[in-house]
Amino acid sequence: MRAHIDTVIVGRGQAGLAVSYCLTRHGYAHVVLEQSRGAAEAWRNHRWDSFTLNTPNWQTKLPGAAYNGPDPDDFMTRNEVIAYLERYFEEFHLPVRYGVRVERVERNEKSGLYWVSTSDGSPITARNVVIATGLYQTPKVPAFSSALPPNIRQVHSDAYRNPAELLPGAVLVVGSAQSGTQIAEELCEAGKKVYLAVGRSGRVPRRYRGKDANWWSEKLGLYDRTVDQLPSPRAKRQATHLRDKRGPHDQSPSVRARWRHAARALARGRRQQTPIGAGPLG
Repeated sequence: MRAHIDTVIVGRGQAGLAVSYCLTRHGYAHVVLEQSRGAAEAWRNHRWDSFTLNTPNWQTKLPGAAYNGPDPDDFMTRNEVIAYLERYFEEFHLPVRYGVRVERVERNEKSGLYWVSTSDGSPITARNVVIATGLYQTPKVPAFSSALPPNIRQVHSDAYRNPAELLPGAVLVVGSAQSGTQIAEELCEAGKKVYLAVGRSGRVPRRYRGKDANWWSEKLGLYDRTVDQLPSPRAKRQATHLRDKRGPHDQSPSVRARWRHAARALARGRRQQTPIGAGPLG
């Protein structure tokens, strides 16, 4: 027999929690189905040890829980993000069912209801289904990685934890967005020789005229734009990366010098650089 409820939310990430909070405040019956076994699973098990957010603390503001600590311009660590999400769940008593994977969602054309099949064998019918599973749950590994020699260890950022787990020698970091630059910096500080493969995306300063770059974006209304207001549909995928809060351009001269000594950028199209997998990088 199928249980019935007004709304099913698939996924207990930030989006799922925010929707659940709003439905709870308005008195709508709903349930959040989460395939992991506990809170903040992605942050707990799929981020490296020294991970920090790239957005300042004042931007951490799930509905009803805006940041009110002493360091609004600092950046949350991995453990602080986990604690924040755990507190949110506990404070608002949101109806989350852990360890339940949604296998299928079908719409009954006669009744207009959705039939939700789950891994625990307890199907649900609902008037509404909200998919809040996120965009970054599956690591993307290029096909050519299988052609690299077996003596080169390959680690996706999803599984990377700290420099100590890597083999001796130089490291090639593929990707120069927030994850790539944070990991590259950590490896430099650990004494590794680092090659950083960069793309075509632009990069803006972390701070401008004493304010964080995200402060300017908010004041300019950039976060309020919808897709239809962008110059073209492609613009939603054109990212301009912020320099990391600890990046080489925002640190002391001695730290910047260490970066220049330890890291080398490999830009797309520069054929004179050492090709991936051609031999030792060092």
